[in-house]
Amino acid sequence: MRQVLLVSSEQATVSAVVSAMEPNGGLDKQNILASLDDLAARLEHGPAPAVLVDIDHDPKPTLIAIGSLSRRFASTRFIAVSAVLEAELLLLAMRCGVQNFLPKQTIAQDLKEVLSRVISSPQIQQKEGAMVAVLAAGGGCGATTFAVNLGYELALLSGDTPAAPSLIVDLDCCYGAVASYMGLDGAYGIMDLLNRDGPVDADLISSTALSPLPEAHALINTEPSRLGQTVSWDERRLGQILKTCKSVYRWTIVDAPRLPMACAAEIVRQSDAVFLLAQLTIKDLRVARQMLGALSRSGAGGAVRVLIGRYAKRRQLIALPEAREALGLAAGQPLGLLNNDYAAASKAVNFGKPLAEVARMSVLRRDIKALAAELSKAGRVSEVAGPAAMRPARA
Repeated sequence: MRQVLLVSSEQATVSAVVSAMEPNGGLDKQNILASLDDLAARLEHGPAPAVLVDIDHDPKPTLIAIGSLSRRFASTRFIAVSAVLEAELLLLAMRCGVQNFLPKQTIAQDLKEVLSRVISSPQIQQKEGAMVAVLAAGGGCGATTFAVNLGYELALLSGDTPAAPSLIVDLDCCYGAVASYMGLDGAYGIMDLLNRDGPVDADLISSTALSPLPEAHALINTEPSRLGQTVSWDERRLGQILKTCKSVYRWTIVDAPRLPMACAAEIVRQSDAVFLLAQLTIKDLRVARQMLGALSRSGAGGAVRVLIGRYAKRRQLIALPEAREALGLAAGQPLGLLNNDYAAASKAVNFGKPLAEVARMSVLRRDIKALAAELSKAGRVSEVAGPAAMRPARA
């Protein structure tokens, strides 16, 4: 690790880093720099795999300056070192392209592991993973239940031991439904990545995603207190982040209710399969038809498959042929059904577990498992290895 650089004018920090790196080849004196200006001049002559930056002298301006450097020297990973660990600084560090935040008091025991994780390149993929978008024509149709359980079933079908996890991305800015379903409480999520100025690489996706289950990881929407805040959507930025997710995970499932149509169209264009969930109500069918029309006009509507959620054959006021006509589906276009199993779905939500763990024989699980098998049979992503070890979830 001799090419690791340190930016610090504090002798105690320099000594701590030098001592911690001694068993791994040490830190050359010429790799200890006094300022970010010196660092920029050094990086102009060649990249470094990682740079430790002491931010304590002036934390916020230093992090902002790191953001500029991270965009300028994209192949270099930045690690902020500080005696102060505050949520505001952590959020700013993430937005400024910092890959890790290392408290000074843990340098001796944690520096080796942090450097190893940050420097190691993501595993080279022979193919990118596949993405499945789950849209909703209304609340209560079971879209989040479907998205979470579809991701879990796809992971089980991977054939790996242990299963290669799927990533479930929560784009519900109002309720953060995936986090609620899975019992997660995280500090950062996809909205924080969308609002971040710097690049979003595979390492940042891996470190932001929570891993409550070996089979299903989650990129939540944001920290609960920030839900419902005004969002400035950028469909190109969203598309770039989702493409990065596909480079890390074999399966990415996007729970995408209540999105601006431009973002929904971008997600559909990137997806290998798209499901639009609706209930057999006049309101849902009307909204579903409007969504299909809007997506079609944007050039992204051809692959959308409508699923009727919470279907109960004997208790529907609208017959399936009438629903097909209301949706404007062509004769050969499929209309899928997800049988209503309120007891099993409620049990899964209450326990924060997938149906496969709490209601293995559920008819709803059977329907989702069949769709997962249909997707998996295509075999387009069989060579994607999946992410490396993730940080534990805070449930």
